[in-house]
Formats: sequence, structure tokens, C-alpha cells
Amino acid sequence: MRFVSNTGFIVDDVYITSLSVTVHRVGKDLLQMSWTTGIKPMAVDDILWASFLPDVQMGTRMRLNRRINGTFRVWPLTLDEGRRQVAIASQPDWSDALGQFSRVHAEFVAKHPTAASFVEAVRAHSDAEQRPSVNIVREITALLATGANAEAADVADAAIARGEQGNMSSATYVTKYLAAYAKGPQAYSAFTASLVPTHDVTRISAEQPPWSTELMRAHHQGRFDQELRALDGADRWGLVLEVRPPVGAEKDHAAVRYLQSAGSAAAMMLEIRQPDGLDHGDVSVRSVIGRSGVNPGLQDVAVTSHLSENVYHHEAFTAAEAADVFRAYYHDDALPAGYTLRPVEAYSVTGEARRL
Repeated sequence: MRFVSNTGFIVDDVYITSLSVTVHRVGKDLLQMSWTTGIKPMAVDDILWASFLPDVQMGTRMRLNRRINGTFRVWPLTLDEGRRQVAIASQPDWSDALGQFSRVHAEFVAKHPTAASFVEAVRAHSDAEQRPSVNIVREITALLATGANAEAADVADAAIARGEQGNMSSATYVTKYLAAYAKGPQAYSAFTASLVPTHDVTRISAEQPPWSTELMRAHHQGRFDQELRALDGADRWGLVLEVRPPVGAEKDHAAVRYLQSAGSAAAMMLEIRQPDGLDHGDVSVRSVIGRSGVNPGLQDVAVTSHLSENVYHHEAFTAAEAADVFRAYYHDDALPAGYTLRPVEAYSVTGEARRL
């Protein structure tokens, strides 16, 4: 048996079987010894890393260590657990744990000698101590280890449809990586190409510097409802959703596109900047958004003290109304039907602004 930290393990042609032990004090004079035996095919981690961490290079020793204690690894199937208490003054005796480890390992390997039979074991064990997110990654990688790619893809797609993300994430969650990997090189290539950020969201606050995060439309829903409901018109008073230009594109003021809000959850204004060829060499225009078919009323709605300009009544939105506009814009990079535009500022090819 070899060791990584407090975990012993053995390796055979198919499996890596581990014995994790802990000792902690439970009273003035007692220690509690606990141990867990787990098993998994060696191949499942290789598949996880190939799909989830394709650019990470690991040598033989690192790969072995990461199978035991890595953050990104397939959790082993639990075969056995035990615990007992001993006096602090006595020397802990692990012979019972080691003997049980040898027995359950031999029994499991005899019954499930291949990666294909490991899939059967995974499905037969409820593994109540593990989260479903752990189980789904184990099942998908085990199927891939047997060459059952189509079945693995179906299991992954079904998990995604149920909202199961797996127990790790990078640009997006691991079940999406595994689903694409299971469908073959072309699907995986298309999936990795979709991991390019498409939008930036910036939160405007009076008390804190602007906070920004990137979004990938194919994988992130955005949190527009929560962000807009959090606006109070005083400290948190603005939110900007900007469309990213294509990768490698040169800076172009005509291509600047964004949707932004300012105000509070009860009353906020929305503005959109988009390409528009007006007079005077303008290449884009910022406009205030309003509801079509609604009486504009007076231009006397003040949405925040941070802006000096008031808006018309049909240009004041609640957080819920604004969230619908943000979601539609995020999906299509365009304003949906049913809204009017009141141009307020135009921009030249050099970015110079002109009030309208």
C-alpha cells in the first residue's frame, strides 16, 4: 500500500482502491478513529481530465496524487466505512480497518472485474452519503471508460435537463463538458468554441468601484432579476449589459452596443446604444427606451439623484419589467418589439459624443 497524505491506496490493472483515515479527539481521554474504503477505475479520472482540463499537463506522479486528493477528480464509490474509539494513551490499532479493506476490495474486484461491471455497481449502490452531483459524474465517466459514449451522452443530457450540474465547474459546469466530450471531437470542438464570453455585466454603485463579470450566452442565464431588484437608486443605482465584439476585432465605436438601467427597483430608466447612421457622421446612438402604445405623460419622473435628467412616465420601468427587456436583449442583442426609442446622444467614428 502506498500513501498520499492520510490516504492509503493500491492500484491494479483496472482500479485504484483507497483507504482514507482520520483521527480526532472526542473527549478528554478518547480518540475516534474513522476510515472509508473507496474504489474507482483508473480510467475515469483520465476521461474527466481530458474533457474538463484538456490544457493541463500532469506527469505520472501528479496524476496519481490527483486521483487521491485532487480538487478535480472522480470521487470513488464507497465500499466500506468504520469507526471506533480508543484511549488517547493507547497506540491506535488499524489492523481491523486494514483487514476489512482487503476483504471488501477482493470481493468487489471479483464481482466487478471490469469498468463495464463498475457501471452496474454504481447504479446498484444508492450511495446515500454522496450527493447526486458526485454520482452523476461518476456514472458518466464510467460509461465513457467502457466506450459507451452514446449512453454517456444520453445520461449527461438528461442530467443537464434536470438541472444537475455535477460537483465541479470551470467556464461552465462539468456535465456540459462531459456531454460534449461523449458526442465526439466535432461536438466537443463546437462546445469549446462556445466558451468564449459574449457579454459583460457591470454593476454601478456610489459606495464601491464598478463590479463586472463576463457572461457566455450559451451557458449563463445571467442574474438580471436579482441585480435589478437590488437597485435602490442611491448606492446600487445602475446595471450595464454590454455586447462583446468578436474575438480579435479592432476597436470600433460603431460596434459598441449595450443596454443599461439607472434608478431603483420601483422606478428605473432603460437606455440602449446601438449602431445608427444619422447626420453629422454619427455611427451610433444612445436612446431612452419607452413602452409603445402608452401615454408618455410628463417628463417629470426622477429615477435617481445620480442623474439630472428626468424621464417620461412611459420610460419608467419596475425591476420585473426591466428584467424582461434585459433577458430579451441578452438572447438576441436587440430590443424586442413593443418599445419606443428617444435618441439622446450620438457618437462619431472617433467616439466623440453629441447631445441630441
